Amino acid sequence: AGARHHELFARASCAATPEECDGCLAQIERELEFATEPGDRASLLMCRARVRSNQWRTAEVCEDARAAMGLFELAGEPDLAADAASWAAAHASRLGELSLAAELATKSLLALEHVTDDSRRLEIHNRLGIFCISFLDYDRAIEQFERSLAAAQRAGDTDKVWRQVHNIADGLLVAVRQRQLAHAPVTDGEVQRAEALARWLLRHASPEFNRRAASHRLLAEALCEQGRVDDAIAVLDRFRGGIDGIVSAAQRAALAWIEARCLRAAGRPERAVGEARRAVEIAAGSDDDHELMLALEELAACQEAAGLLREALATAREVKARMWTIHQRETSQLVAEVWARAEIVRDQWSLASQAEEASRWAEEDALTGIGNRRRLERFLREEAAADAELSFVLLDVDHFKQINDRYGHELGDGVLVRVGHLLRDQVRPHQVAVRYGGDEFVLALAGVGLAVAARLAQRLRRAVHALDWGTLAPGLEVTTSHGVASGRGGGWETVLAAADAALYAAKRNGRNRVATAPLQA
Repeated sequence: AGARHHELFARASCAATPEECDGCLAQIERELEFATEPGDRASLLMCRARVRSNQWRTAEVCEDARAAMGLFELAGEPDLAADAASWAAAHASRLGELSLAAELATKSLLALEHVTDDSRRLEIHNRLGIFCISFLDYDRAIEQFERSLAAAQRAGDTDKVWRQVHNIADGLLVAVRQRQLAHAPVTDGEVQRAEALARWLLRHASPEFNRRAASHRLLAEALCEQGRVDDAIAVLDRFRGGIDGIVSAAQRAALAWIEARCLRAAGRPERAVGEARRAVEIAAGSDDDHELMLALEELAACQEAAGLLREALATAREVKARMWTIHQRETSQLVAEVWARAEIVRDQWSLASQAEEASRWAEEDALTGIGNRRRLERFLREEAAADAELSFVLLDVDHFKQINDRYGHELGDGVLVRVGHLLRDQVRPHQVAVRYGGDEFVLALAGVGLAVAARLAQRLRRAVHALDWGTLAPGLEVTTSHGVASGRGGGWETVLAAADAALYAAKRNGRNRVATAPLQA
């Protein structure tokens, strides 16, 4: 499934026409219908987010990425969860969802400390850069794009190197545009660097990449910023035949926007109005307030230049109304954030407690609230002395797939939550309960022998069976099978493998039972 999903993601990334996007989405929906494993479903949601990103359906991309993040956490894939969180953060920031974007970006930033794969790091840094641009922190955005570029170079990913050079140039030009709107000083160095990067792309990147990314738009915009309008229009004319190869609706809108601006500066306002209207039309379907505002402001300027004063005034009023709406939404979110932060600070009075909270998040299973594999690994490092006794109790829910098939995944999640809470309530000092993956759980017991661990497993088995499962669904009954093994902490891998073998023996022998493995040397 992993290789198939990788190929599907690559196909989704290149889907440009409505037919290609519809074909990708249809295949994804078919596969989602039969995918049951959290990791598989998460990968497919990321594929769907990729197609929807090309269509500039910002809100739906954010929704898919957030859902994928939760499923990757459930599957015990923290690096993939961080990647999905960064994607959701970038799109939430484009929606103006300040609190949500900040929460997701914080998760990505904290998780980034544990991500070692450069191919994953480059994506997270890139999306954090987009997040920073949305909230007008251009210096930090360029820093994130530069880090993404360095990771792409280390990974030897040429296509991503080109993308990051493109994003750095684009970030520089966005910074220039926003500073002009705010009547803030603009340095020549930023525009000149953007021009140099755009020319480098057009010389060194593949023709296919430059078509998809509309790299010539960057050069045209940099030239226009320097007052070289005729040169900018010549660039747009030279590459006009490749416009159909542009994948992203965002790039198509940006291209229409810069063409309108160039035409207006060249004294052709009537044609400029048409291009600006096209930019507004594309941006209007994106939920991206920032790009829509830029397009509307250019349309108003073009209408004014064309002598369409009434239309220009109406467009300017729409810009003002939208700005006020965005301001009100972000202000209300900021107020809510103050109260939320106050609640957090009451429980986190020091940097140490904040670090502990971040560590806990990285080690917590999102569904059940108990530990995940990272929590188990830390417990074994810190609590399981090499020469001391250590026991494992492995358990999973009997016929869990049938429960999901009959009652639905939401009820199945409810079963896992109840089992997780039951285990959480049983642990004592020097013990830990974790969700190991899917419907499998692990109890690690430092200083506990085989007989005591087996008795605990029997108590848990009876406790699960005795729960009133009918409150979740009439007639529902849930049982668990358990495998128990003991040995020395220094050989915990062998002990865990023995407990796993005992668990399968319990399932082969009829389920709803406990099986023990021989003592490990």
